[in-house]
Amino acid sequence: MKEYENLFTEQIRGELKSFTEYRIAYQEIWTLRNVLNVLQWDSEIILPEGGRVERGSQIGLLSGLIHSKYAGESFYKLAERAREENEQKDLPGRAERKIEFERLFQDLDRSRRLPQEFVEEFSVTTSKAHSIWAKAKKENRFADFAQILSKIVELSKKQTECYGYQTEAYDALLENYEPGERAKNLDKLFFDLKNNLKPLIAKGKKVANPFLKEIPIPLQKKLGETLPSILGLSSTISRLDSSEHPFSASLGSKDKRITTRYDLRDPLSSIFSILHETGHSLYEVGISEIVGGPSPLHDFVSLGIHESQSRLWENQVGRSIEFWEMYYPILLNVLNIKESELSFSKLFSYINQSSASLIRVEADQITYNLHIILRFEIERELINGKIQVPELPEVWNSKMKELFGITVSSDKEGVLQDVHWSGGAFGYFPTYTLGNIYSAQLFQAFSKENSNFRLEVKEKEDFSSLLNWLKRNVHWKGKFYSAKDLIRSATGSDPDSFYLIQYLEKKLIEQESIHHG
Repeated sequence: MKEYENLFTEQIRGELKSFTEYRIAYQEIWTLRNVLNVLQWDSEIILPEGGRVERGSQIGLLSGLIHSKYAGESFYKLAERAREENEQKDLPGRAERKIEFERLFQDLDRSRRLPQEFVEEFSVTTSKAHSIWAKAKKENRFADFAQILSKIVELSKKQTECYGYQTEAYDALLENYEPGERAKNLDKLFFDLKNNLKPLIAKGKKVANPFLKEIPIPLQKKLGETLPSILGLSSTISRLDSSEHPFSASLGSKDKRITTRYDLRDPLSSIFSILHETGHSLYEVGISEIVGGPSPLHDFVSLGIHESQSRLWENQVGRSIEFWEMYYPILLNVLNIKESELSFSKLFSYINQSSASLIRVEADQITYNLHIILRFEIERELINGKIQVPELPEVWNSKMKELFGITVSSDKEGVLQDVHWSGGAFGYFPTYTLGNIYSAQLFQAFSKENSNFRLEVKEKEDFSSLLNWLKRNVHWKGKFYSAKDLIRSATGSDPDSFYLIQYLEKKLIEQESIHHG
């Protein structure tokens, strides 16, 4: 954490008065954001149905308050004075504080382009939309969701005009999640991925569900509840709940929430959701450990980097031989399954199978990126005005046929399956594939330095060498570097999809050898 050592010390508090005032104001905004996260988490987990309208108003009011404080003239001028003060006084950490101000004003100048009335309307609309989406999905009725989704798309287009863009409207929203990335760059990346994945997809094999009976949810909960702590997420600063769509949330420096969902026929569904969301929370914990915060540097780099942390634990770790050599006996014991009923080879083959599927969150590692490409292409056309909301089911089903060769029988398993658009998160989906690319490259770099990791996991249930490596090379860097610079710093090379393809090729070979072993 050398980048942060002199950022905000006692000496700085004493000699940089404006900087200290700015940091106090930033702390207040950071706290209010955590309060908003509490309200939003509660809305998705335990809020009674009757409280949704009032909660929407609460969230809207607080969102507007945060925006007015953060993007308002008072904070902006305070930050300008603090920046000028830092330039004038040659104190330890001046260069690092300069980078802090670069990150701050990049975000501030962008935030100030959105009128407060717009922020409140967007927040209230998306808050209402979540429950409408959940109900429409449950009842398989896209028409019930279409009206409010049209409103969200309309607001998102207004957002692009507020931000401004050079080439296409979608770029303005992509910038929210992956700063510096552009749709035309993703076109090339996704084209290359499709070409490299096609031969692998052809080699994939569907494996039957090896679980011969339904697994009661209480047993599944018992199986998964200790998994976060095994990976390194302490139960004293986290909790696990269930939700319609698994997610993670940071409600404070020592308050991380994760959720999963349970499938009676497949207990692995919840396990991989827990692995995924734990990865997100471990990243947030690592950021919270950085000294001298909170500040604009005490944040994640991009959603692509954030996703790399969840996908690494879900896939590179969670689908590895060493993980299941460790976890297989635990699974048999907790779920009351005999080894004769569920062999290791059948389980491992099922975990690493590859075949076309309707549901993104249940897709295998090879086909997953095609799900992302589908969503990227659709939402890009939607925001750029080439298609309209009522056309979405037809467009979705057509692309599923084109990319996967399968027919979508219901909107619940098609256009309604994801929560993202109900929250107005257009531009989010591409970060999943970027996360896959980053995670494969990061794990390759870690593996070169830690040849004993497999034995540590198998024999000791010890993941600390990986977690500590990620803390040093990713988590504790905060937002000091751009995504590309961070990957270059951690791995020694620029982001490259080669490592993802190489990893997937090895998984196919590994699965084949286990299956026939």
